[in-house]
Amino acid sequence: MRKTLAWLHRWSALLAGLVLALLGLSGSLMVWQAEIDAALNPAWFAAQPARCSALPAAPAAPAAPVARVLAVLKQAAPAARPAIVVAPQQAGAAHQVWERRDAASGLRREHFIDAQCGLYLGQRLRGAVRLDRAHAVPLLYELHSRLLAGDEGHLVVGATGLVLAGLTLSGLWLAWPRQHSRAAWWRALTVKAGSAPARWWYDLHRASGLWLAPLALLLSLTGAALVFDDSTRAMVSAVLPSQWLPRMAAAMTPATPATPATPATPAAGPLLAPDALLAVATAHFPQAAWSRLSLPTRQQPVAEVRLLQPGEPRADTGSTRVRIDGQGRIAAVHDPLRGPAGNTVVDWLFPLHSGEALGLLARLLWSLFGLLPALLLGSGLWLWWRRTRAHTRTLTRTHTGARRAAVPAAAQAPRRDQAPG
Repeated sequence: MRKTLAWLHRWSALLAGLVLALLGLSGSLMVWQAEIDAALNPAWFAAQPARCSALPAAPAAPAAPVARVLAVLKQAAPAARPAIVVAPQQAGAAHQVWERRDAASGLRREHFIDAQCGLYLGQRLRGAVRLDRAHAVPLLYELHSRLLAGDEGHLVVGATGLVLAGLTLSGLWLAWPRQHSRAAWWRALTVKAGSAPARWWYDLHRASGLWLAPLALLLSLTGAALVFDDSTRAMVSAVLPSQWLPRMAAAMTPATPATPATPATPAAGPLLAPDALLAVATAHFPQAAWSRLSLPTRQQPVAEVRLLQPGEPRADTGSTRVRIDGQGRIAAVHDPLRGPAGNTVVDWLFPLHSGEALGLLARLLWSLFGLLPALLLGSGLWLWWRRTRAHTRTLTRTHTGARRAAVPAAAQAPRRDQAPG
């Protein structure tokens, strides 16, 4: 069994190693995606006090900032179809307006608007392969989550996470010391200095895998759970009490003539203003700050406001949700701080996978761990290549020796008429 497991571990790692290394290296950077995006695009993600000073008159703070953002967008990009408004994470920075993903290309246009100055700052196309400052972080995100291959790549990422979990468990079994002595564990968990290259790489491969196995299991399983979210919810619901909100299909599903919007009762009167929707949600959670607003439509008049409450594990956008119908009444609420146990488990998946729920040290450790798949792949490839080369040399020597032994001694000695001179 050990020999079979070693064979499976080796070849599974060699076949999936490149994808694992790619996901690990991109994940090391994705831990800091907000900081990297802000550093590359300060005009969008940082407050710019001098921006409004260039206007003829200093504008006052808008009473309805989201309405102003949408009005500026309509003037600057009349063809835009806004679906989600994203609040700035830093006061004075730009609001974002996301359109729906295009059904054919899978791309989504994101607009940046300064609500204070009433200025349109620019746009980018999420999912597009463009090597510039504006698209660097979205490109990195699409690489890490979809391998730049759409929904099919997303499934490959999830399957690769399950492969990593299997490799971690099989590696633990293979590296576990057969003798449970202190000396055996010391040899398993350390790299012997001054040893031969083959021994040094083997020790490094085994020790790094043992030390980081718990983190490998955590990140691989949470990553796979985020990809296969429907299956995850079903399994969690089977063992823990859960209460899921129906998906908001209208906000993010690509709108095409062949794919109509989610069936719903069309709004009879005017839709509630976006800032009024935010007021309803923040009145329900007075201590929370809104992070995203999924806009209602005539066909889908239910809006969703996403908020961040103090104490939530997801520190970037929060997991609190309030759904509001066309008349301004609260239709559904998800409170991650007071939800059922199953909802709590699912709400923790992303904050654990990104490291944001555990603070700065965890994010640093997560970034370090992202180097592990590339390290294990490199060391595993070197050990496999060395083993294969040694095996080939042994076979060559054995084959040569067998051929020589098969040749009669008389045939090996030169004949008299062939003797030199």
